Amino acid sequence: MIAELQSAISKAPSRRARLNRLTRVESVKLKVERAALLFRGAPTAILISAVNAGIAAAVAWDAVNHAVLFPWIGGIVLLAVIRAGIWIRFRFARHSGRAMSRFASIHLFFMALNGAFWGAIAPIFAVYGLLNHAFLPFIVAGMGAAAVVSAGASWRAVLAFNIPLLTPFAATYAFAASADGLAIAAVIALYGLGISYLAITIQRMIDRSILLHTHNTHLFDAMQKQADEAHLAEQRFRALVESSNDVTIIFSPEGKITYVSPAAEQVFGVSPSQFIGRTTREIVHADDISHFRAVGEQTLSKLGGAKDLSHVCMRGPDGEYKQLSGRLTNMLYVPGVEGFVFSGAALTEPDAPHQHLHAV
Repeated sequence: MIAELQSAISKAPSRRARLNRLTRVESVKLKVERAALLFRGAPTAILISAVNAGIAAAVAWDAVNHAVLFPWIGGIVLLAVIRAGIWIRFRFARHSGRAMSRFASIHLFFMALNGAFWGAIAPIFAVYGLLNHAFLPFIVAGMGAAAVVSAGASWRAVLAFNIPLLTPFAATYAFAASADGLAIAAVIALYGLGISYLAITIQRMIDRSILLHTHNTHLFDAMQKQADEAHLAEQRFRALVESSNDVTIIFSPEGKITYVSPAAEQVFGVSPSQFIGRTTREIVHADDISHFRAVGEQTLSKLGGAKDLSHVCMRGPDGEYKQLSGRLTNMLYVPGVEGFVFSGAALTEPDAPHQHLHAV
């Protein structure tokens, strides 16, 4: 189990992991997970675009020719309806990796087209003398930030929207604005660089989160597999012990009995359940207790270490001592056992060393 856990942990992605360092399976999983995040964020992007288009139309209603304004707002609303229809179609389709990847490609195209529509508002406002309106900076900042929030899983999607949005704004301010136009254009360019850096950083964080979740899943699966194997091993151990004629007793590290096999009833004449909770001192004869413990200490040198016990006197609750011979095995770190295991049989009369019988 330790080896499997170490193997799983050693495969955890480093902080600077990049896509070209990943396996093919990890690369595909990253792309699919990113696409799924884009899918979940698409309704937010569509709604924000439609609502802001209404606000922009209200601001420009009295100043901009309606023959120009209606096609612009109509294009954005139509685009929002088309995008919503595509999202709904994929929403009720099978959510396979292929479907999510296809949606991401379509979504990327419509993000760029939507960005171009929003970029067109800059020259429109410039023509009608609204270039210095305070609403424009909010449009630039709000729509750019909305793209990061809704499509942060893919820096390409963020840039697909922001490049056609910010480029016309920067160009319009540079050539059509007052003396401060170049400065404003430079600020917009810096804003675009900041958005790009933020989008790339967010995607890398998402990638690391996806990879960490993947490796945690592998680690959990390894632990679950090991636990299942341990449970199966415990069942086999009990099946073998309970079908054996030998007496099997498990002592905890504190010396308390945690298990006694059914064969004990034939030797001691009492139910195995009556042994549970009793201590080594209560069932092992006082003359044998020091030797019994010494043998147990000798098995501590390694897991599974076993030592022969040619003779030990044990008794059941309130019963007479019986002479047994067997082995004491260290199984402290075996799941389901976690103790010292004595396994042996009662000595028959010819084999029993009568001189070793103790006075009770």
